[in-house]
Amino acid sequence: MNIELLKKELEYISHKVYQKGFTQATGGNISVRIPGTDQVLIKKSGVSLGEVSREDALIVNMDGKVLEGQGKPSKEIGFHLGIYQTRPDVHAVVHCHPNYAVGYACLGQELPLPTVTARKLLGKVPCVEVAPSGSPELARFVVEAFETYPDIKAVLMKDHGICAVGPTLEAAYNVTDLLEATAKQAFIVSQLKAAQKLPVHQ
Repeated sequence: MNIELLKKELEYISHKVYQKGFTQATGGNISVRIPGTDQVLIKKSGVSLGEVSREDALIVNMDGKVLEGQGKPSKEIGFHLGIYQTRPDVHAVVHCHPNYAVGYACLGQELPLPTVTARKLLGKVPCVEVAPSGSPELARFVVEAFETYPDIKAVLMKDHGICAVGPTLEAAYNVTDLLEATAKQAFIVSQLKAAQKLPVHQ
């Protein structure tokens, strides 16, 4: 694939993530493998996903060294590269902070899957332990989850956010979108169940 087209797609998906409210301020990061290489395009640090341009996509190698572009790669580059090395089927990673999914992440539990669609398309969505943003510990927790469950498409990150993957940027975005919708639906179900248990006042 033409690298400029890949940069354009990264810009487009970044804006979609921000516009849908899946992240805030300069939080979140997105990356994609460059087909046929051991290189990755990743958003540079300190830029809002809502403002990402093609110039904000850095080319890095699997050691995290910047090969092209100005600036530092996202501080979460550790788990991006770790996932690519662990899961050859993954070609794109979306990390963001969608509100309902973050709610479940803060509980430290895997995502409830109330619908047949979520159970079929998402399957298991485990929650990894909390660790500081950008830390080697966080990268290890995330990568270990994708190693332990080789078929998963996403994880919740305790007290933090989510990490979704796919064979393309669009696929990883769609996992993100479905994950947040599922978290919202699970919350609605939990509220309805709680309401059913309340006494009925005439």
